[in-house]
Amino acid sequence: MTTNIHKTAQLGDLVAAAFDQAAHYSTDPSEVSRLATQAVMQVVRRMRRTLAPPSRSRMSSLTTVFSPL
Repeated sequence: MTTNIHKTAQLGDLVAAAFDQAAHYSTDPSEVSRLATQAVMQVVRRMRRTLAPPSRSRMSSLTTVFSPL
């Protein structure tokens, strides 16, 4: 059984938790690193998809500031 809990966490806490969990599955440091990296990237990708895109007014001000000369 799994539960979805939405709460704010620091990125460092997420990385530490991912490494702790990955260490339960392997004793090989490179495999632990690979597993933890995959888990963190999956969470980061999921969070990027759920964030709302910037508003048009915000985008127009950004393109004005960062437009090439």
